[in-house]
Amino acid sequence: MLLLAKLLDFLYPPSCHHCSEPTSDGRYLCATCFDEATRITPPFCQQCGEMFDGRISETISCPNCQSLKCHFDFARAALKNTTPNHEVIIDLKYRKQFHLASELAHFCQETLISDSRFNQLTNPIIVPVPLNWRRRWSRGFNQADEIANSLSKLSGIPTHQALRRNRHTQTQTRLGRKQRLKNLQNAFSFRSLPPHFSSVILVDDVLTTGSTAEACSLTLKKHAPHLENIVVLTALRG
Repeated sequence: MLLLAKLLDFLYPPSCHHCSEPTSDGRYLCATCFDEATRITPPFCQQCGEMFDGRISETISCPNCQSLKCHFDFARAALKNTTPNHEVIIDLKYRKQFHLASELAHFCQETLISDSRFNQLTNPIIVPVPLNWRRRWSRGFNQADEIANSLSKLSGIPTHQALRRNRHTQTQTRLGRKQRLKNLQNAFSFRSLPPHFSSVILVDDVLTTGSTAEACSLTLKKHAPHLENIVVLTALRG
């Protein structure tokens, strides 16, 4: 199904996902709609990336993160959870508009460049957050894989399937952070990671409470103790 979708994208010239205007260079957001997408900009929490309103000059952490111990160094999302941004995620994830992964990757690439903390990572590798095989089979793809692969092409940072999702977990949309962490207990296992990479960039479509990123990071730290940094990059902040 994914190959068919890519073939159709090739046969029919793309147009903007939001305004339907013709686009160039194989893009699916026109320059105007891409520029108008609301980004996460400073000030934001240095741990989870939650954006704050107003003008704050010093580095800050949100009240939620002040009482948490995280196994990842920091998390960043590229986009705010506005209606147009959320629709792109939904259309990719549930309506199989695979081409939108590349647009989300462009937003992530912006964040990689603009946040200097990413530039300080040594020998980074991109690791997509995995789906359980049942959900992947029913959906036909893993949206994190698609975003990660597109981001790799833009950034030159390689990708690796370092994690496996062991079991199908209940939908976490209505769960709080503690419930999500319990739901994800032992949900991930380690596959492999080349030893010459010392930093992992975990990539997913949405960061909400950070529980999935925390579960993945805990697994990586347990089985790849040589890692110097584990950071998280998502397209949207839920």
